[in-house]
Amino acid sequence: MRTCMCAMILLLLATGVFGEEITILGNDYSPPKIFMDGETPAGILTDIVKYLDQQMPDYTFKIELYPWVRAYENAVEGKGGIIGLSMTEERLKIFDYSEPVYYDEVAIVVLKGQEFPFETIEDLQGKTIGIGRGGSFGEEYEKAKQAGLFKIEEDNGPVMRLRKLLAKRMDCAFINPGEVALHYTVKQDEELLRHKEEFVVLPTPFKRDPNFLGFSKKMGMANFLQAFNAELKKAYESGAIQKIIDQYSN
Repeated sequence: MRTCMCAMILLLLATGVFGEEITILGNDYSPPKIFMDGETPAGILTDIVKYLDQQMPDYTFKIELYPWVRAYENAVEGKGGIIGLSMTEERLKIFDYSEPVYYDEVAIVVLKGQEFPFETIEDLQGKTIGIGRGGSFGEEYEKAKQAGLFKIEEDNGPVMRLRKLLAKRMDCAFINPGEVALHYTVKQDEELLRHKEEFVVLPTPFKRDPNFLGFSKKMGMANFLQAFNAELKKAYESGAIQKIIDQYSN
Protein backbone atom coordinates (compact mmCIF):
# COMPACT_ATOMS: atom_id res chain seq x y z
CA MET A 1 0.00 0.00 0.00
CA ARG A 2 2.79 2.40 0.95
CA THR A 3 4.59 1.63 -2.34
CA CYS A 4 1.42 2.40 -4.31
CA MET A 5 0.91 5.67 -2.44
CA CYS A 6 4.49 6.81 -3.13
CA ALA A 7 4.12 5.90 -6.79
CA MET A 8 0.89 7.90 -6.99
CA ILE A 9 2.50 10.98 -5.42
CA LEU A 10 5.43 10.76 -7.83
CA LEU A 11 3.01 10.46 -10.74
CA LEU A 12 1.07 13.52 -9.60
CA LEU A 13 4.27 15.52 -9.28
CA ALA A 14 5.46 14.40 -12.70
CA THR A 15 2.18 15.33 -14.38
CA GLY A 16 2.04 18.75 -12.73
CA VAL A 17 -1.20 18.17 -10.81
CA PHE A 18 0.20 20.15 -7.89
CA GLY A 19 1.11 23.01 -10.23
CA GLU A 20 4.35 24.71 -11.13
CA GLU A 21 6.10 25.97 -7.99
CA ILE A 22 6.62 29.73 -7.90
CA THR A 23 8.89 31.16 -5.20
CA ILE A 24 7.73 34.52 -3.87
CA LEU A 25 10.17 36.47 -1.72
CA GLY A 26 9.39 39.27 0.69
CA ASN A 27 10.32 41.28 3.76
CA ASP A 28 10.39 39.30 7.01
CA TYR A 29 9.76 42.30 9.27
CA SER A 30 7.25 44.89 8.09
CA PRO A 31 4.21 44.14 10.27
CA PRO A 32 1.33 43.99 9.75
CA LYS A 33 1.92 44.20 6.00
CA ILE A 34 4.30 41.24 5.81
CA PHE A 35 6.38 39.52 8.48
CA MET A 36 7.41 36.24 10.08
CA ASP A 37 5.15 35.07 12.89
CA GLY A 38 7.55 32.61 14.49
CA GLU A 39 8.36 30.23 11.64
CA THR A 40 5.31 31.16 9.57
CA PRO A 41 4.99 33.93 6.95
CA ALA A 42 2.12 36.24 7.90
CA GLY A 43 0.60 39.61 7.16
CA ILE A 44 -1.60 41.31 4.58
CA LEU A 45 0.57 40.60 1.54
CA THR A 46 1.18 37.02 2.62
CA ASP A 47 -2.54 36.39 3.00
CA ILE A 48 -3.25 37.94 -0.40
CA VAL A 49 -0.65 35.67 -2.00
CA LYS A 50 -2.11 32.62 -0.23
CA TYR A 51 -5.60 33.52 -1.42
CA LEU A 52 -4.45 33.91 -5.02
CA ASP A 53 -2.57 30.61 -4.74
CA GLN A 54 -5.92 28.92 -4.11
CA GLN A 55 -7.38 30.54 -7.22
CA MET A 56 -4.53 29.46 -9.52
CA PRO A 57 -4.39 25.63 -9.60
CA ASP A 58 -1.72 25.60 -12.32
CA TYR A 59 0.74 27.07 -9.82
CA THR A 60 1.87 26.50 -6.24
CA PHE A 61 3.31 29.47 -4.39
CA LYS A 62 6.24 29.05 -2.02
CA ILE A 63 6.63 32.11 0.23
CA GLU A 64 10.11 32.88 1.58
CA LEU A 65 10.66 35.94 3.78
CA TYR A 66 14.05 37.48 4.57
CA PRO A 67 15.46 40.87 5.55
CA TRP A 68 14.47 43.17 2.69
CA VAL A 69 17.97 43.66 1.27
CA ARG A 70 18.51 39.90 1.02
CA ALA A 71 15.05 39.28 -0.44
CA TYR A 72 15.62 42.02 -3.03
CA GLU A 73 19.07 40.71 -4.01
CA ASN A 74 17.68 37.19 -4.41
CA ALA A 75 14.91 38.55 -6.63
CA VAL A 76 17.39 40.47 -8.78
CA GLU A 77 19.33 37.23 -9.22
CA GLY A 78 16.17 35.48 -10.41
CA LYS A 79 15.68 33.22 -7.39
CA GLY A 80 11.99 34.14 -7.20
CA GLY A 81 9.51 36.94 -7.49
CA ILE A 82 9.32 39.64 -4.83
CA ILE A 83 6.14 40.96 -3.23
CA GLY A 84 5.80 44.46 -1.78
CA LEU A 85 7.91 46.05 -4.51
CA SER A 86 7.59 49.78 -5.21
CA MET A 87 8.08 51.00 -8.77
CA THR A 88 11.03 53.16 -9.83
CA GLU A 89 12.66 53.86 -13.19
CA GLU A 90 15.72 51.85 -12.16
CA ARG A 91 13.66 48.86 -11.03
CA LEU A 92 11.64 48.90 -14.25
CA LYS A 93 14.87 48.02 -16.05
CA ILE A 94 15.26 44.94 -13.84
CA PHE A 95 11.75 43.64 -13.10
CA ASP A 96 8.54 42.74 -14.87
CA TYR A 97 5.71 44.04 -12.68
CA SER A 98 2.23 42.83 -11.83
CA GLU A 99 -0.69 45.18 -11.41
CA PRO A 100 -0.76 46.78 -7.92
CA VAL A 101 -1.33 44.10 -5.29
CA TYR A 102 -1.82 46.46 -2.35
CA TYR A 103 -1.81 50.21 -1.71
CA ASP A 104 0.52 50.98 1.17
CA GLU A 105 -0.13 54.21 3.09
CA VAL A 106 3.25 55.52 4.23
CA ALA A 107 2.62 57.48 7.44
CA ILE A 108 4.98 60.15 8.75
CA VAL A 109 5.43 59.69 12.51
CA VAL A 110 6.95 62.39 14.73
CA LEU A 111 7.24 63.05 18.45
CA LYS A 112 4.56 65.14 20.11
CA GLY A 113 5.57 68.78 19.97
CA GLN A 114 7.75 68.18 16.89
CA GLU A 115 4.94 68.29 14.32
CA PHE A 116 5.54 70.18 11.08
CA PRO A 117 3.33 71.03 8.09
CA PHE A 118 3.51 68.41 5.34
CA GLU A 119 1.81 68.57 1.97
CA THR A 120 4.57 67.90 -0.58
CA ILE A 121 7.96 66.22 -0.56
CA GLU A 122 9.65 69.64 -0.44
CA ASP A 123 8.34 69.97 3.14
CA LEU A 124 10.88 67.28 4.13
CA GLN A 125 13.83 69.49 3.20
CA GLY A 126 16.62 69.24 5.76
CA LYS A 127 14.87 66.47 7.73
CA THR A 128 16.40 63.18 8.83
CA ILE A 129 13.96 60.39 8.03
CA GLY A 130 13.94 56.85 9.39
CA ILE A 131 13.16 54.04 6.95
CA GLY A 132 13.72 50.29 6.66
CA ARG A 133 17.08 49.26 5.22
CA GLY A 134 17.02 49.23 1.42
CA GLY A 135 13.54 50.73 1.28
CA SER A 136 12.21 52.85 -1.57
CA PHE A 137 8.96 54.76 -2.00
CA GLY A 138 8.81 55.47 -5.70
CA GLU A 139 10.52 57.69 -8.23
CA GLU A 140 9.81 61.07 -6.60
CA TYR A 141 11.35 59.82 -3.35
CA GLU A 142 14.43 58.45 -5.13
CA LYS A 143 15.07 61.70 -7.00
CA ALA A 144 14.67 63.78 -3.82
CA LYS A 145 17.03 61.47 -1.91
CA GLN A 146 19.66 61.65 -4.64
CA ALA A 147 19.35 65.44 -4.70
CA GLY A 148 20.05 65.56 -0.95
CA LEU A 149 16.69 67.08 -0.05
CA PHE A 150 16.69 65.03 3.17
CA LYS A 151 18.89 62.56 5.04
CA ILE A 152 18.07 58.89 5.54
CA GLU A 153 18.57 56.85 8.73
CA GLU A 154 18.15 53.16 7.88
CA ASP A 155 17.28 50.36 10.28
CA ASN A 156 16.27 46.70 10.46
CA GLY A 157 12.63 47.22 11.38
CA PRO A 158 9.94 49.54 12.73
CA VAL A 159 10.64 48.87 16.43
CA MET A 160 14.23 50.06 16.02
CA ARG A 161 12.97 53.02 13.97
CA LEU A 162 10.61 54.25 16.66
CA ARG A 163 13.26 53.74 19.34
CA LYS A 164 15.59 55.99 17.33
CA LEU A 165 12.79 58.54 17.00
CA LEU A 166 12.32 58.50 20.78
CA ALA A 167 16.06 59.09 21.17
CA LYS A 168 15.72 62.08 18.79
CA ARG A 169 18.16 60.61 16.29
CA MET A 170 15.79 61.61 13.50
CA ASP A 171 13.06 64.13 12.79
CA CYS A 172 10.45 61.65 11.61
CA ALA A 173 9.91 58.00 10.74
CA PHE A 174 8.16 56.44 7.78
CA ILE A 175 5.82 53.72 9.09
CA ASN A 176 3.63 51.63 6.86
CA PRO A 177 0.87 50.73 6.37
CA GLY A 178 -0.46 53.80 8.16
CA GLU A 179 -1.58 54.08 11.78
CA VAL A 180 -2.35 50.35 11.84
CA ALA A 181 1.39 49.66 11.58
CA LEU A 182 2.21 52.26 14.25
CA HIS A 183 -0.18 50.72 16.79
CA TYR A 184 1.00 47.20 15.96
CA THR A 185 4.68 48.17 16.32
CA VAL A 186 4.22 50.00 19.62
CA LYS A 187 2.59 46.92 21.14
CA GLN A 188 5.65 44.81 20.30
CA ASP A 189 8.04 46.70 22.59
CA GLU A 190 7.70 47.64 26.28
CA GLU A 191 9.63 50.90 25.95
CA LEU A 192 7.56 52.03 22.99
CA LEU A 193 4.39 51.07 24.83
CA ARG A 194 5.38 53.24 27.80
CA HIS A 195 5.83 56.19 25.44
CA LYS A 196 2.92 55.49 23.08
CA GLU A 197 1.31 58.88 23.72
CA GLU A 198 4.45 60.63 22.46
CA PHE A 199 4.02 59.39 18.88
CA VAL A 200 1.99 61.51 16.47
CA VAL A 201 1.02 60.70 12.88
CA LEU A 202 0.98 63.75 10.60
CA PRO A 203 -2.43 64.30 8.96
CA THR A 204 -1.12 63.84 5.41
CA PRO A 205 0.74 60.60 4.63
CA PHE A 206 3.95 60.70 2.63
CA LYS A 207 2.19 58.78 -0.11
CA ARG A 208 -0.19 55.98 -0.93
CA ASP A 209 2.40 53.67 -2.40
CA PRO A 210 1.28 50.89 -4.76
CA ASN A 211 3.03 47.61 -3.94
CA PHE A 212 3.62 45.10 -6.73
CA LEU A 213 4.80 41.57 -7.37
CA GLY A 214 7.91 41.70 -9.53
CA PHE A 215 10.06 39.13 -11.31
CA SER A 216 13.51 39.63 -12.77
CA LYS A 217 13.17 39.99 -16.53
CA LYS A 218 15.65 37.13 -16.93
CA MET A 219 13.00 34.75 -15.49
CA GLY A 220 10.55 35.31 -18.37
CA MET A 221 7.42 35.39 -16.20
CA ALA A 222 5.15 37.44 -18.49
CA ASN A 223 2.61 34.63 -18.97
CA PHE A 224 2.43 33.95 -15.25
CA LEU A 225 1.96 37.65 -14.49
CA GLN A 226 -0.88 37.82 -16.99
CA ALA A 227 -2.67 34.98 -15.19
CA PHE A 228 -1.82 36.49 -11.79
CA ASN A 229 -3.22 39.88 -12.80
CA ALA A 230 -6.47 38.30 -13.98
CA GLU A 231 -7.03 36.58 -10.63
CA LEU A 232 -5.93 39.69 -8.73
CA LYS A 233 -8.57 41.75 -10.53
CA LYS A 234 -11.27 39.19 -9.68
CA ALA A 235 -10.18 39.18 -6.03
CA TYR A 236 -10.51 42.96 -5.79
CA GLU A 237 -13.86 42.98 -7.58
CA SER A 238 -15.27 40.25 -5.31
CA GLY A 239 -14.15 42.03 -2.14
CA ALA A 240 -11.91 39.13 -1.11
CA ILE A 241 -8.80 41.28 -0.78
CA GLN A 242 -10.61 43.99 1.15
CA LYS A 243 -11.71 41.33 3.65
CA ILE A 244 -8.07 40.34 4.15
CA ILE A 245 -7.05 43.97 4.71
CA ASP A 246 -9.93 44.56 7.13
CA GLN A 247 -8.78 41.67 9.33
CA TYR A 248 -5.63 43.63 10.14
CA SER A 249 -7.43 46.94 10.66
CA ASN A 250 -9.68 45.77 13.48
